[in-house]
Amino acid sequence: MTKQFKSPANFAHLRVMIAAFASVLVALMAANVAEMQGKKPYDQGTLLRVVQLNALPTSEVVEKINERGVDFQMTSQIESEFRSAGARPEVIQAMRANYRAATAPPTHDARPNTRPSTNVPAGPPLSKNEIITLLQSGVPTTRVEQFVEVRGVTFAITPHIAREIKEAGGNNALIGAITAKASESPAPNVNTTRRAAPAGPDYDELTDKAVAAMQANNHNVAINLLQQAITVDSTKPLAYGYLGFAQLYGSHDALAAERSMRAAIERGGGAPFRVYHDHDGFFKTFCQGSLFVSKTTVTFKADDGNHTFEANRGDIKEAKPNGFVGSQYGAFHLKVIVGSGKPTNYNFAPATRQKSEANLIIGLIESRQ
Repeated sequence: MTKQFKSPANFAHLRVMIAAFASVLVALMAANVAEMQGKKPYDQGTLLRVVQLNALPTSEVVEKINERGVDFQMTSQIESEFRSAGARPEVIQAMRANYRAATAPPTHDARPNTRPSTNVPAGPPLSKNEIITLLQSGVPTTRVEQFVEVRGVTFAITPHIAREIKEAGGNNALIGAITAKASESPAPNVNTTRRAAPAGPDYDELTDKAVAAMQANNHNVAINLLQQAITVDSTKPLAYGYLGFAQLYGSHDALAAERSMRAAIERGGGAPFRVYHDHDGFFKTFCQGSLFVSKTTVTFKADDGNHTFEANRGDIKEAKPNGFVGSQYGAFHLKVIVGSGKPTNYNFAPATRQKSEANLIIGLIESRQ
C-alpha cells in the first residue's frame, strides 16, 4: 500500500482558501464590533426605568448593557439608586464594566486637514441653485468653495451648469471644488428629491421611549412605539416582549398579547408577566415581581430584587392551576426538580387575578417543553 501525498499546487490552493476564510471571519468580527460600538449607550435615567419596569429578566438586562454600554460611571450613590430599584448584583457589575465615554463623531473626509478651520456650519449638501444664490447675494467665491468642501453637493458639473455658476460670479477654482466633491458620492437620482427624509429613531430609541411610556401608564403610546420598532427590525425579540406586556396590562387585549409574546419567544426572547410570589403556602405573605417564560427557562425576579426563581424547562414537571391555595386569585403552581431531590412546589398568582392570565402562562410553558 502506497501513501499518496498532496502536490504543492494543492497545498497552495488550501492556503488560499484558509486565508480567504480568515479574512471573511475578521471582517464579520469587525462588523459586529462596529455595530456594538455604534449603539447608543444607556443613560442613567433610561436604564433605571428598564430596571424599575421589570419587564426583562436579569440575564437580558445584562445582555443589553453588554451590547450598548452605559454613558455614566458607577458611583456609590448610583449603585444605591439602582439597588433600591431592584437591580441584581449582575446588573450592577455589567454597568461597572461597560462604561463608554462619549467620543467625537468621525469625520467623513479621511484626507489630512491641511486647511485652517472654516467655521462652516453643519448642514445638508448644496444644490446648484443654493450655490448660485450664495454667489448672487455677494458671498465671496472662496467662501462658497469652503461650503462646498465641507458639505458637498447634490449634483454633477456639466458645461451648462458650469456656465451658470460662472455667470453668477463663480470661478474655475469653485468649479473644480464642485467637480471633486461630486465625484466622492454616487450620482444623484434625478427621479428623487434632493434631500432625503430625515432618518427616524432607531430600534433602541423606540424601545427606550416605550419603556418610559409604560412607566407613565401611556400604554397606547407605548404600543405604537413598539409597533414602529418591529417595523424597523422584526427579527429581534425585545419589542415583541414589551408589546405583549403593554397589550396585556395596558390595553387588556389578551389575544394580541399572546401573539406578541409567542413571537418574542420564537425569536429567542421571553414573555414577561406580572405575578405575586407566595412565601408561606397560603398567600398570607408574598412579594410582587415578574415571571419570564422563554424557550429554555422560566425565571422570576421580585421588584425589590431580593427573591428570585429560575428553572430550566426540562426541570419543570408540572404547571397547573391551583385547586385550593390562592384559587380565588387565579393562582397556579410549578413543580420543579432541584438537583436529584423531590419536586419543589412554587405558587404564583397573576397580577390581574384572572384565571385566563394563569392559563396563558401555563400554556406558554407547556407549549415550549
